[in-house]
Amino acid sequence: MPSKQVTDRQKSADAVCMAADVHAERVNAALSTLLSPHLAQASGETIPDVAVLMRLFSRALRATKEQMIKADEAHEAELGDDEPARKARDQAFEELYAELVTQREVLTGLYGAAVAAQVMPSETPRDPVVLARFSRTVEKNLAEIPLPASRVKGATLNAADVKATLTGMREALEARIETVSREVREAQTTQVAKRQSMDSYDGMFGGVAGLLSHLLLVAGERDLATQVKPSARRPGQTAIQADEKPEPSESQTTG
Repeated sequence: MPSKQVTDRQKSADAVCMAADVHAERVNAALSTLLSPHLAQASGETIPDVAVLMRLFSRALRATKEQMIKADEAHEAELGDDEPARKARDQAFEELYAELVTQREVLTGLYGAAVAAQVMPSETPRDPVVLARFSRTVEKNLAEIPLPASRVKGATLNAADVKATLTGMREALEARIETVSREVREAQTTQVAKRQSMDSYDGMFGGVAGLLSHLLLVAGERDLATQVKPSARRPGQTAIQADEKPEPSESQTTG
């Protein structure tokens, strides 16, 4: 799902770009009328084409917005990859945990609590990484600690077979732990890229929206200027989008 931080910025960018495209010629005409009397014609000065400038800034803002959206989509896609990896890790954890609990019960039943404590010297951990380390200790102890005679006639525990079973399950868990760690690192990378794209967009938006707002204001379009004025509190958004109440226009205060 797209992040609200990005969609809020997207809405503001669309509003500013639309205003720039729709009102470019109108602003250009108003500024030409306003500034023409001040030209130094003897020096060959001419009125700049503000309409072209506004459209160019609109395109630049759109391009920066699209880069931000792509970075957001890449990050969301990466986060979507995390869930299957975490589920696989959790399943491997539960399987190894259950096996270790079972083998502790078997050891206790066949050889007593003291022997079981030698082979499994602590409680069975509920953390995947700690459980894998614990299993390594149990596997080592099964290979090195000789088991006494069984307390149950005709029943014994094949330490080598149990060790092999635990090793296979532990290696599966460790592989899934590494997969989750890799997904976390990749998500951190896309998060950084997203943040950088948002910062780049915020800089572009603040400049373009601020310039457009001032051009509209100078051109006598106070209400339109208010619509595109950048927020002072929320980067990358208009004041309207950020729910900042504009100052009332003269017509609102005198009407």
